Amino acid sequence: MLVFKFPSVTSTQDLSEAIYTMINADKFVVVAEEQTKARGRYKREWYSPKGGLWFTYVIKGFNPERIPFTTLTVSLAIREVVGKYVDAYIRWPNDIVTRNGKVGGILVEGIVEGSKATVFIGAGIDTNVDSFPQGVKATSMKLETGKLMDNDELLKDVIARIDYYLFLEDDKVIEGINKYLSIKNRTVKLLGKDWERQCKALFVDFMGRLVTECGIFEVEEVLRVEEL
Repeated sequence: MLVFKFPSVTSTQDLSEAIYTMINADKFVVVAEEQTKARGRYKREWYSPKGGLWFTYVIKGFNPERIPFTTLTVSLAIREVVGKYVDAYIRWPNDIVTRNGKVGGILVEGIVEGSKATVFIGAGIDTNVDSFPQGVKATSMKLETGKLMDNDELLKDVIARIDYYLFLEDDKVIEGINKYLSIKNRTVKLLGKDWERQCKALFVDFMGRLVTECGIFEVEEVLRVEEL
């Protein structure tokens, strides 16, 4: 596996999307010690200082129809790795959280070319981050455990688990998501482009949608989920 490491980039996602046609490999990873303009879903800023694990895993020849579901698949894979060290859960659809806050996030994007696509699996894991800006409800694996994480070893483990989960049956993925769903049977605030709802979250259905007491929501229509 090709791994490209950089001390600082604006965004591993943006860099990967800029260079993927130049890399003669079906898979590669771009890793940065820090990101200065990292982004999450809908271009929200992502605090990415030195200490954390920031990367994009690029896979060519991907089935375009699988891209939307891949967010859930990767969330489950990363939760498993993080869960070896801390009590980790999934906040639908793409956040890895502990009881003390967010510890990781996933951003999956794709570029479709004919019948195939290149998928860009971006992830940020707060491994050795010591502090966060005021107003950011987040934590790190170091703050949770009091121990330094080996980012290189963690990356190898994460990539291996992503590769495994990408071939797992959809029903097994959904079963895992519901098992570790942080918002299950909890009141949440759902925010869309020009709307918001407050209701109890129930479970994630076989299509990856969030089922709540006030309706069923697609990943694409919800900008953010807040636990109340």
